Amino acid sequence: MNAEASHVLMERVRLEGGANQDDLRFIERALAQLFNQLSRFEPDKVDIGVRFKDRGQPGMRTSLELHVQGLPAMVGVSDVTDTLAALNDAEGKVLSQLRSNVTRRADHRPRRPQD
Repeated sequence: MNAEASHVLMERVRLEGGANQDDLRFIERALAQLFNQLSRFEPDKVDIGVRFKDRGQPGMRTSLELHVQGLPAMVGVSDVTDTLAALNDAEGKVLSQLRSNVTRRADHRPRRPQD
């Protein structure tokens, strides 16, 4: 994925509890795999939320929420206390759901009869 496409998707990221503007570059690098998978969708159909609850504290909880128009909402949650590892863990969970939802959607599309 090129830097421009990644930047466009970063504009679709909502920073929620515990996440702030200083995290943007870190989040962009951490979510590279997700952004790569999302490149097949129009950016205006994508919404991403990132939340770090009790950041830096024991019991920290990281949430990554993904909405893609036409697909069910996808959420990845991690209880890992390292911020990068937690975001990667949540990203992996969301990627799994995204792949599953895309496959399921493709399987439900009506097939054209072959001549």
